[in-house]
Amino acid sequence: MAWIESVSVRWDHEDLGAWLRRPLPQPALEWVREDQDAFDIRFLEQVLARAGEDVDVLAQLGHLYTRAGRHRDGLAVDRRLVALKPRDPIAHYNLACSLALVKQKARAFAALKKALALGYRDVVHMRKDPDLENLRGDPRWDGLVSALAARARRPARGRK
Repeated sequence: MAWIESVSVRWDHEDLGAWLRRPLPQPALEWVREDQDAFDIRFLEQVLARAGEDVDVLAQLGHLYTRAGRHRDGLAVDRRLVALKPRDPIAHYNLACSLALVKQKARAFAALKKALALGYRDVVHMRKDPDLENLRGDPRWDGLVSALAARARRPARGRK
């Protein structure tokens, strides 16, 4: 997407600094963000090519893919993360989000159940997460959220 705005600058104006500090118009901000995401994705892909299976780099790359609308790429990254960290509830939760985004509801619910079984407890985030939007109308959603809310209300067990 190309963004072009005709701007005239009066170089003899005494307050050029204020002009330079003015906020960018919304189309320009969107263009910069899209361009920055594309740059960040290319950079992290190159880092992974050299460094191998780095969990932190993969997590960032998966987030960027999703934000850029590259849901299939994000799903592939989340599957790699679950393979590298099979006991991590956040990895399974993110996998569920990616599966929901590509409309694989049954697998998304299975991944959410796995995340809960491994200790995922953030019911507030789960209820408002836009990645899970297409699961909310499914009858399985209410049962899953109710189970999570019940677990979140229970006191933590452990040493005193």
